[in-house]
Amino acid sequence: MGLVYCPKCGEEISDKAISCPHCNFAFSKQNIVKCEECGMEYESNLSACPKCGCPKPSFTEKTQKSKHKGIIISIISVALIAAFILGFSITQKTKGSEYYSNMETVSYSMLDGAAKAETAGNLIKSVWYNAIYEVRDAETDKYTMKNGKFVDDFNDALSNLFADENFMNSISEIELNQSNVTDLMKKLRNPPTQYEEAYSVLKNYYDNYLQMTKLVINPTGSLQTFSEDFNTYDTDTVNAYEKMKLYLD
Repeated sequence: MGLVYCPKCGEEISDKAISCPHCNFAFSKQNIVKCEECGMEYESNLSACPKCGCPKPSFTEKTQKSKHKGIIISIISVALIAAFILGFSITQKTKGSEYYSNMETVSYSMLDGAAKAETAGNLIKSVWYNAIYEVRDAETDKYTMKNGKFVDDFNDALSNLFADENFMNSISEIELNQSNVTDLMKKLRNPPTQYEEAYSVLKNYYDNYLQMTKLVINPTGSLQTFSEDFNTYDTDTVNAYEKMKLYLD
């Protein structure tokens, strides 16, 4: 329990009292004002605190303080919303920038892998053809000939080619390129809206690249079917890249 001053007679009384024991003044919270300076409670009809003289705050001042507080809260709220929107926008731009960077990287990586596959594929065709038709060639003779004579079976020539260390290093590079490209394509599966069309073109480019590299890594069929498929995949991959270039800076 604390002591306060009676707003009428000024005597100290309990803050729990409902009337002053000295002057019988009945308290009503609606008629009581609390001094902002010293904390004394006094009648609202007085213009200032009878203890310290601090002027009674007007209704306008209270309203202005309330409004001022509301304006600050509103400003803070607006600022927080703006910060969230800006942050979201920056995040989206960052995601878009990262997506484009990966899309550009995989496009050029596929071109590099396709170029290596094209070189290897042309050598496979040459070895295959020269072994069957016994054509001498400085580049293929070491695969198609043994002791100055052509091998009896073109499969032996192809086996010699795939046993060559330099050629197998080329195949390993194509396989590594294929693995890296596939990993990047997985990251691009859910494109932002602005890159949906570009991803569709990129996916077609990837499909052609994949068919071409797989055929070179593991050649199958006859010389004719291999040559036809290889030429088709090679041309389709180049055409797909040309279309993809429209979406690259």
